Amino acid sequence: MEKIIPTAVYFIKLGEAGEWEQQCLSDGTLRFGYHKTPNSLCVEGRWGDVHDIWLNMRNSRKAIATNDVRQIKTFYTAGVETVFITFYGGFLYWCRPAGQVEVLEDGSRIRKTVEGWKKTSIGGAQLTTDHLSGDLLKVQGYRGTICNVSAYDYIVRKINDEDLSAVSAAKEAEEAYLIAMKNLCQLLTWQDFELLIDLIFSTSGWRRTSIVGKTQKTLDLELELPTTGEKAFVQIKSYANAGALSEYEKRFRETTAYKRMFFIWHSGPLSESIKADGITLIGPDKLAGLILDSGLTRWLRKKVS
Repeated sequence: MEKIIPTAVYFIKLGEAGEWEQQCLSDGTLRFGYHKTPNSLCVEGRWGDVHDIWLNMRNSRKAIATNDVRQIKTFYTAGVETVFITFYGGFLYWCRPAGQVEVLEDGSRIRKTVEGWKKTSIGGAQLTTDHLSGDLLKVQGYRGTICNVSAYDYIVRKINDEDLSAVSAAKEAEEAYLIAMKNLCQLLTWQDFELLIDLIFSTSGWRRTSIVGKTQKTLDLELELPTTGEKAFVQIKSYANAGALSEYEKRFRETTAYKRMFFIWHSGPLSESIKADGITLIGPDKLAGLILDSGLTRWLRKKVS
């Protein structure tokens, strides 16, 4: 999909209290109220007459009537070069309007869109609200129906999968740091590697209940998640290949004592992308990310320095 360069970005509420959201997102349509506005005046572009109508409805409150007409005109005249956004179910949705306005039986207005509503960027990244800036999200508090989005540059970059130069630099620095973390893990003694894994799990809520077995290069742990009582079996190895995983997967399948198994290693040819029901693989790449997220990078540096 080609990058978008919209002339404007608008936020739209799909019905009072979101009553049209599900239908519009499913059908790929835009829907708008202002039922009492004569459609013919809007089609003919007689916005002065539309303003007079709403000025009368608003008891001569000019500012309110002007805002009403602005929203109506935007819905009718916005073309494919513009973008509409809305929020639903923890996602940002966006679309481009297309075609003429149609009047439904209840008096509301509807428009089709170019390719329906999308909740992903052009590259397929999900646009979840927990990863959007507060400056953009505050538009949800708008009390009307349609408004201009002031965070234009931000939303266009999100849809186009583009980062600010500062963000790109931070990503590059983080990638280099993660590589360093992977290398440092290989310098740990077996005892320190065991302690590192224990610290990672403890920061995420898991609690060690026992050590099942221990040799020079392998360690079996039992963990429990206190909030749910879920028990897990953990296999820690310095070096791992497919044969090692197969051996411990067999042990995991033979018991009903554990709901989950974690298989963790810092070196070896085993792929982290292997899928196995009930088993979580944590190899060098994922391990480095967990170290960073757990705030254990300084601890790791000091252990090997």
